Amino acid sequence: MKKFTFVLFAALAALSVRAQSLTASFSADEASVPYYSMGWDSATEFDTWTYQSTSSSTWKLGNPSQPFSSIDLTSMSSMILDYASGQNEVATSPAIEIRPGSTLEFYCYASGIYLVYGAWKLYAIEGNNRTLLIDQFMWAQDQGYDGPSWERFTVDLAPYAGKTVQFSFVYEGDYGEDEAIDGFKILETNAGDEAVINISEGESVHFRDLSTGNVTSWNWTFEGGTPATSTEQNPVVTYNRSGSYAVTLTVGDGTATDTKTRNAYVIVHAEAPVAHVGLPDGAYLSPWVMMFVPTNVPLTFKDASTGNPTSWTWTFQGTDVATSTEQNPTVTYLQEGTYGLKLEVANDVGSSVDEYVNTAIQAGGEQEVWNIAPEENANLTMMEMGWYGNYAGTNWLGIGEFAEHFDAPAADAQISQVDVYFGKTTTVSADADIEMKIMTAGADGMPSEVLGSTSLKAGALAYDPTTVNATEFVFDAPVEVPAGTEFFAVVGPFPNENGDDIAILLCRRAVGEKCTGYHFVYDDKSGSKNRESGMWYQNVDDPLSLAVAPKLSFKPVTPTSVDQPQTDKQVLNRTYYNLTGIESSKPFDGVNIVVTRYTDGTHTTTKLLR
Repeated sequence: MKKFTFVLFAALAALSVRAQSLTASFSADEASVPYYSMGWDSATEFDTWTYQSTSSSTWKLGNPSQPFSSIDLTSMSSMILDYASGQNEVATSPAIEIRPGSTLEFYCYASGIYLVYGAWKLYAIEGNNRTLLIDQFMWAQDQGYDGPSWERFTVDLAPYAGKTVQFSFVYEGDYGEDEAIDGFKILETNAGDEAVINISEGESVHFRDLSTGNVTSWNWTFEGGTPATSTEQNPVVTYNRSGSYAVTLTVGDGTATDTKTRNAYVIVHAEAPVAHVGLPDGAYLSPWVMMFVPTNVPLTFKDASTGNPTSWTWTFQGTDVATSTEQNPTVTYLQEGTYGLKLEVANDVGSSVDEYVNTAIQAGGEQEVWNIAPEENANLTMMEMGWYGNYAGTNWLGIGEFAEHFDAPAADAQISQVDVYFGKTTTVSADADIEMKIMTAGADGMPSEVLGSTSLKAGALAYDPTTVNATEFVFDAPVEVPAGTEFFAVVGPFPNENGDDIAILLCRRAVGEKCTGYHFVYDDKSGSKNRESGMWYQNVDDPLSLAVAPKLSFKPVTPTSVDQPQTDKQVLNRTYYNLTGIESSKPFDGVNIVVTRYTDGTHTTTKLLR
């Protein structure tokens, strides 16, 4: 009996020890503690730096039009500089001993238009050595920055660990930009309880489990994060909205649990938005214009801006809506022509504009369309597969045809030809036929029914390394593509005799990004041309779009006619537009577009007259 009691006591003691040893703890790669801070919030603080001036305008205390309090509520002022002529204005920190695992962080507020005439450079000064860390003008060029907005800068100080360093802002120029600098901190990576995480909206945090004991389960809760919960041991979480957020970890060993919460552990700073116009459904990208759209068809423009804007101002030309403050406005292009477009977005931190010139958008007419964005044009390349030939060209992998997928047109359309941009066209099989087909998308999303076809001899393919020169596959009669019908431009097969070397240009992307490229693989890899003995695949393993551009035109859409208003309806107002979408309170000379609003006392109707 005594022995049993002893054994039971020992087992309970062991369980107690094990439970006590289970302790939840965590940190993050981004966790840090500032050991030097400068906020320029008082004259005393300001004077801890040294300043040199060659102009009537020098570094001083003040606030820009958007105070730093939009980032840090405790901020009273910033270090600012008004632009002037002949400036060489220097602001230098005291000497600071840099600890291992340190990062420099600061914010700057400036416009971007005139940085070419005057901008700052940040240097690290170690003894007699001065090293350039950031060139504001070159940064703005790389980022396509226009501003004005508070922008966060970070510098890894690993090269200076254990050294004593001063930091110096040197502004040189004539009538450049007004500048404001604030939130200057040097932070040390730290897993201790005093550490916090400072990030900007949209950035991610890499959490690390530091729990002790025989941990077998992890349950995380991330206030304000995506995902909001996780059972991974070391999750990665993205924070998209500014604020201070708690993190909780509960660990278990199958018998006991322990919980650790760190309040206000993740501090997310607001970012100024970056304006970007998204492609409306029913519009196409093009090699020659920003987008190609039908007339007399409602299109909903998409706000693709980053940085969480809170206000939107759209300015349209040629549409039934001249301006809009909706995030995703719906407009109709009323007349064939080319037009401009502007989107300005803003939040409490700053604003940004995405503007396109008057020829950026083509409404109606005929135009080449493809799936490559203007900013991707410089990335056109070939996919060469060594001994196996080329993707989208000559190959020895049993890949016959290649297809480029296109979204359904918003109005009935027709295709007169398909232009293909090749990167190389070497061939010994000059008489080999290369077919081009327009095909519908089947229920499985793969090429299905043939709407029209044509072909060229391999020897007729065009390529000139010095110019943009397309090969034109022209149809005998335009191929009809009904509205709402997704379609493919399908080309191939390509000859693969010894000496054939043909490849279409394409734009490659990262896994998970847009992929419009497809290929047909024969079951018989020896080169059988029987389409029934193979299968279509979307190239999701290597997402890409082919430089294949159908020449498409929309069939005219007749605007809805409007009868005279009924006698029981009252005309609320009538607005007139000219052909470029400019509004007036009275008719223009010549052709007008009239927007009339009626009411019957209960409902309001808006209709168009031409």
